[in-house]
Amino acid sequence: MNKLLKIANDNDIPIVNMRLNGREEALSECSDGYCIIAIDPKKVKSLRDYKVKAAHELGHCITGAFYDENCPVIPRGRCERRAEKWAVRNTVSPKKLKAALKDGLTEVWQLAEHFGVTEEFMVKALKYYGLWSGE
Repeated sequence: MNKLLKIANDNDIPIVNMRLNGREEALSECSDGYCIIAIDPKKVKSLRDYKVKAAHELGHCITGAFYDENCPVIPRGRCERRAEKWAVRNTVSPKKLKAALKDGLTEVWQLAEHFGVTEEFMVKALKYYGLWSGE
């Protein structure tokens, strides 16, 4: 989490705890080149979940992958994939992942615990790096 906080700080992107109405658990907004990330602490399940949400939203801010629900010109899916790829690359490095696997951490839950992320996110990372042999 420290690496993510440093990236946010270095890029003047505040991460704030804020109650969000609706279904959103976290969101990022950018206006006039200024980005902010809001995370609803009541909708976060754990510190790992918080880290994953912060990484994903930071991915939107750093890559500029923003979309408007009312504007079909910028596809939501493409922006979400860009943010998620950034999040994976900046929370689970391929070098450290291969080292963890070599050290015998082969179960998803072990790897998730090692990297401080959720199991769902760990599966995304394994798929991204072409190391997922599951369903």
